[in-house]
Amino acid sequence: MTRFWLIILRIICIIQILIAISKCFVSLVGLIGGQFVFLLQAIAFALIAALPVFTFIISNNNFPDKPIEGKLKKNFNRLFLINVLLTSLLFGFVFKDYKQAVNLSDKLGRPYPFLFIDLTISIIMLLFHFTILYGLYWLRSHIKNNTSSKQFDFEVQDEKGR
Repeated sequence: MTRFWLIILRIICIIQILIAISKCFVSLVGLIGGQFVFLLQAIAFALIAALPVFTFIISNNNFPDKPIEGKLKKNFNRLFLINVLLTSLLFGFVFKDYKQAVNLSDKLGRPYPFLFIDLTISIIMLLFHFTILYGLYWLRSHIKNNTSSKQFDFEVQDEKGR
């Protein structure tokens, strides 16, 4: 199950990176209009795109039994906490896109499926974000269990010899 979960997590990370970077570029295009809010949105989406990249780094370099320590641990903790807070931003986009789609449907007289594309993308991005946050929690706890389950002194010495 571990390999399957890591493959699914990587696929979700790739899709999340693509969505977050495209939303970041859209926010930067909106910045041309002179509104400062778009700069904050672009920074937030860049941080959201950085989380899957960090997931790749941890899964490739630390996964089975190498502990996360030092600067990597500090950066991981900061980025994880920032992204937990950014889930509120993603919820805000879901509600904004829903309100916008409903308002446009009412003005046009009937709901058109293309009006709900932004809402669908926002919901997918939110679900993927939760999946990545849970995946990082799972990776971190799995790595911690593997590194703390050393039973004999020679197992620790073998790790230092590598």
